[in-house]
Amino acid sequence: MIPLIQLNMLPYREEQDKQKKAQFARLMVFSGLVGVGLLVLTYVSLSGMILNQESRNQQLTAGIEQLNIQIKEVETLEAEKRDFLARKAKVEELENKRFEAARMIDSLNTVAPEGVYLTGIKAKDVSTYTLSGKATSDSKIADFMRVIPSTNVFGQPSLDSINKVDSVQEFELTVAVSASAPMNSDSANVAPVVMLPESASTAGNVSASVPNMPVVPASSATATSSPAN
Repeated sequence: MIPLIQLNMLPYREEQDKQKKAQFARLMVFSGLVGVGLLVLTYVSLSGMILNQESRNQQLTAGIEQLNIQIKEVETLEAEKRDFLARKAKVEELENKRFEAARMIDSLNTVAPEGVYLTGIKAKDVSTYTLSGKATSDSKIADFMRVIPSTNVFGQPSLDSINKVDSVQEFELTVAVSASAPMNSDSANVAPVVMLPESASTAGNVSASVPNMPVVPASSATATSSPAN
């Protein structure tokens, strides 16, 4: 018996094409799902990073605000410190002014002869003063000029003017602070005019009221001079 040849008459090529297309479709769907999953994972990761960075930014902002508050507090303390030091320096300056003015007046009071009293002390500049006063005679003025250098505060004075009014001699002297006198650098700020009230002055006495300066007690600012030898 002659064997028969089996022939497949079915359209197997179309079946293969269908299988390949189905396999490709499944592959595309799987790839799409993987892609979507990656996108979702990336979005979640980026969202987490953004939230983390925003949290850090908020912490930094809060820290900066706290530092700004501390900086303002430090600036306030610095301003208070500067104000305190300025007031302290002013108090020290006023103390020095009072000391120098009192020392000048006391030195003149010590050497003023009896019959001589001052009516005013006016500062021309840092180291030069004009002394105004009255004396009972010209010789008293000469004695006063001669003893002024012995104060160790003033140098040799020069006579600017002398006028006889009623029974007394009114005079003006220009005197410079002695170079050897231990004057404080703040003495340049001593009130420029020291007026001695007519009613408060007596012969042989030197008393003063210094404007814009702390009040000096009368016991320390006014003294009775000793008679000239």
